[in-house]
Amino acid sequence: MKKNITINLCGRLFNIDEDAYELLNNYMETLRNYFKREEGGDEIADDIEERIAELLDELKASGVEAVNIDHVKDIINRVGQPEQMEGDAESTEGNTQRQSAADQPAGHKGVEAVKSFFQNRRLYRNPKDKMLAGVISGLASSFEIETTQLRLAVVCVVLLLSLFGSFFGFHHFILNLNVCLLFVGIYIILALIMPEAETPEQQLKMQGKPVNMANLGNEVVQRVDERAERPKKRGVVRSLLNGIMHFFVGCFKVLLGMLAVSLFFAGVGLIVWSILAIYMPDQTPYFFDWYTAKILENNMPLFLTFLVATLLALFIPAYSIAHCLLSRMSVMHRILALVVWIIALVTAISLGVMLTQISEKWWHEYRAESSEAEVVVNDSIHVKLYEYEFLSENGWQVLNADGCNGHLTAFGEYYISNHHGYRYLDSYDDHHRQHYRVERSDTLMPGTYELSVAARANGTGAYVYTLIDGRKHLIEIPARGNVGGSIWQAARDSIDYITMTTPSVGNQTHYIIPSEWTEMVEVNDGKGYGWNRLTFDNIVITKPNTVVSYGLTSDPAFTGQTWLGQWFSACDFKLKKKE
Repeated sequence: MKKNITINLCGRLFNIDEDAYELLNNYMETLRNYFKREEGGDEIADDIEERIAELLDELKASGVEAVNIDHVKDIINRVGQPEQMEGDAESTEGNTQRQSAADQPAGHKGVEAVKSFFQNRRLYRNPKDKMLAGVISGLASSFEIETTQLRLAVVCVVLLLSLFGSFFGFHHFILNLNVCLLFVGIYIILALIMPEAETPEQQLKMQGKPVNMANLGNEVVQRVDERAERPKKRGVVRSLLNGIMHFFVGCFKVLLGMLAVSLFFAGVGLIVWSILAIYMPDQTPYFFDWYTAKILENNMPLFLTFLVATLLALFIPAYSIAHCLLSRMSVMHRILALVVWIIALVTAISLGVMLTQISEKWWHEYRAESSEAEVVVNDSIHVKLYEYEFLSENGWQVLNADGCNGHLTAFGEYYISNHHGYRYLDSYDDHHRQHYRVERSDTLMPGTYELSVAARANGTGAYVYTLIDGRKHLIEIPARGNVGGSIWQAARDSIDYITMTTPSVGNQTHYIIPSEWTEMVEVNDGKGYGWNRLTFDNIVITKPNTVVSYGLTSDPAFTGQTWLGQWFSACDFKLKKKE
């Protein structure tokens, strides 16, 4: 059962069902939009409307009480016939031109064919066959390619490029995510730039078809037929391919949604971090690895401009992705968002580089000043300012530094290869005169504890120690120099054990080696730096709030042994309660 509507067309009343009315109304709107750019277009549209009314009168006179959709399709076909004839004439003229072009040289014919191909087509996103934004479907329509095939081709190309980039890019992942992100970026840019083919005229331009009355009528009718035929019956193979594509598109939408959420929360985090940096610089000493106080002291306008640009660079894509996933964006809206985002991104990068240079310049000046500045501790011990800051931040007290040449810490030969800037306790003197002792303390509750230390030395007489209720426990640091060491050896033995004992499946052997072990083995060109793991087991605490002191020393007054070497080092003092 369908609802009938009475319409007034050119002063005449006709009964028409809902589907037929929708088709007829869409057709008339399409024609008026088509002719409105021409001189006298309104009169032409009125004449066509009068012609349609006459054809409806004929139906009414033949005994048709209610016009249905088939009647309207027939009317649209009859109204389009004169234009179709004109189109056939144009086609004949085009055939003559093509025949003339056939007599031209092959190279010129190729250029003309390419020129003609692109002149007759416009790039649009196709809303009639889209899975995400309709970009690939629109490209397929413009270049006369099967949509499903183009989608699968794009997926295969991205996967192959990802595998290729991962194989030659030394990535730990099977796929090179940079290639996938590049594809996502290109897709988003195309989705922002390419308008959607919403009208029949745009659909015809996308497909490279002439925009005339006949084709416009066919396009309007085709839309109605496609709606009526859904869901279509597809073959098994095509249904399977479409299912695969829907899976990839679903994953793509999830990734886009996650990206939008991540960008949004990154922007929110940046706002919170900025507020803390501006109003509590002591609590936020570093901002993007910049020294907050110095950046804000003389460069507040530059910093605020950078902050606004960075927020726009984060929020605009987050908003655009969310908007595209939930609803449509107009072409101008998309282009405006893209232009503002590019300006914001370029501004943020440029100002970020400037602020980094300002921070580095201040840091070099500070290091130059602090390398000469000293702090006096215990009324007689002179400590370099930067070393004093490191020791104080980590709770170390300097109890003796005679003969240490003002050298209490060092960096550059840590036992993990990617920690070159890690600073540790260290003392050096060519004549082994160091009476060195640094110590820190923890207050413990009853229980059994363990203290582990990483240490090395090139001579005897250097110790790590614990001091509890006046009782001291000493462990001498092995004099192995700066090659090998028990930490390096243990990592190497573990890797060798895994590689030798892991069974192979076919011609392949699968095993996982922790990256930290690999970094330990690779240090010092695979030779190690002499670090050893020393452990104080079973530190038993019986009384609450017992103070446990521990540290590093070569002071013979404390150890009872003479130091015979040039240097020693220690780091990673870890005191923990045993289970």
